[in-house]
Amino acid sequence: MVSRRFVLKAAVVGAAGLALPLYRAGELSAKPAIEKFVRPLPIPEQLEGEIDNGRRVFDLSLQRGRHEFFPALATPSAGINGDYLGPVLRTRRGDKLRINVTNTMSEASTLHWHGVHLPAIMDGGPHQVIRPGQTWSPEFDIRQPASTQWYHAHMYHRTAVQVYFGLAGLFYIDDDAADRLHLPSEYGVDDIPLVLQDRSFNSDGSFSYMSSMRDRMTGMKGDVMLVNGAPFPVHQVASKLMRLRILNGSNARIYNLEFSDGRTMQQIATDGGLLARPVALRQLRLAPGERAEIVVEFSPDDNVVLRHKPLPNRRAVSRGMMGMMMGADDQPFEIMQFRATTPVAAKSALPSHLVKVRNWASRDAAKTRKMVLDMRMGPAMMFGNGFTINGKAMDIKRIDERIRLGDVEIWEIRNDSPMPHPFHIHDIQFRILDRNGQRPPANEMGLKDTVLVDAGETVRIITQFENYSDPDNPYMFHCHILEHEDAGMMGQFVVI
Repeated sequence: MVSRRFVLKAAVVGAAGLALPLYRAGELSAKPAIEKFVRPLPIPEQLEGEIDNGRRVFDLSLQRGRHEFFPALATPSAGINGDYLGPVLRTRRGDKLRINVTNTMSEASTLHWHGVHLPAIMDGGPHQVIRPGQTWSPEFDIRQPASTQWYHAHMYHRTAVQVYFGLAGLFYIDDDAADRLHLPSEYGVDDIPLVLQDRSFNSDGSFSYMSSMRDRMTGMKGDVMLVNGAPFPVHQVASKLMRLRILNGSNARIYNLEFSDGRTMQQIATDGGLLARPVALRQLRLAPGERAEIVVEFSPDDNVVLRHKPLPNRRAVSRGMMGMMMGADDQPFEIMQFRATTPVAAKSALPSHLVKVRNWASRDAAKTRKMVLDMRMGPAMMFGNGFTINGKAMDIKRIDERIRLGDVEIWEIRNDSPMPHPFHIHDIQFRILDRNGQRPPANEMGLKDTVLVDAGETVRIITQFENYSDPDNPYMFHCHILEHEDAGMMGQFVVI
């Protein structure tokens, strides 16, 4: 039987230091029994901080824990102010923040503010390491629109395993423009956070992580769906119009979300904030690191399941036997259930126009940078440097790109590998110009910090690098399949 002792530690393979399974013992047969749609959806605690000398101050603790995902089975885990995941941090445009992050674990970590515009030294990437027993206190201003951001561990070569064990949480930003729209906004009542994660477990309830070469190639995918840390939960709908803030917090899995009765959802926001207008959808594709806000209407006696439907185009864009193998695990599955008994009276309908979304003109771009994503098979994959950007695996001592403060740039991201990769850029939000020369779909025409690039696809984005320059401290750009990031598909840039 596998030991229940929590060991947030992994063996190192080659230069990339990929994590091997954290629990090592004989074969485990049966997995824990799972009964779907019984456990209520947990709603994370929401923190608004304390005001101290004009700053909004949050206190966070990175800690080990034991979380009961299954009855009478305590899973060794990690969390932020708790056993698994962290609280929702609620801020407002114009706030000045200080976040005290104390590491009570026995290994070093970091905490990255994903999607937040801030100085590089405060970014929480691989260079802002928090040693055991230390407290890191970044200070920065909120200078961006209302949006759903998040935070997670970003330790060099250890991001994937630390996030897998639970080091992540949501980060909300409010502003006056969003307030005037009167969208569903009562936290936990008609404004619900949904952190989607897939995990695998051993028979004793412990996490099963990185047990095969396939896990290294495609990223770690599990067979149990967690939403806010609960397996296959159910949520009792308390309002007719529900706003769902969805984060794909999985290490590697891409979701194609739909409701079991085919009902329409109205997408109102993406990574960087509100769209110009609601977009009606029946399916929503969401890659690791991406966020989407949707509004869904429920009626009394509704009993509907949120589920994943296999993406129809994944095998079509995959190339050869390797591509077929990497897409072969895309099967339909259920995620959670919504039950509506007696919803309260309907709120006013969604406005037809939401906000004016910032954009940049291609003619104003000072430079076009090309990013080529690729995977090396054979020994390179085995020894941890098989994932590259522009032919190079990540080197924390190397600066890959130098960008002038204030410049508008176009980044052309080409995927030469046999599988999709979500590409994330720290600090900034961008607009998608085109996919293989074609205009992006309406729900991708907002501000974003992560874009899914399919196999064989070229995506062009445009953005501006503003406010913060630092020739010594870099930001990251990387694949947000966390095992790929750890294995080399990451680079560094400075703004000068």
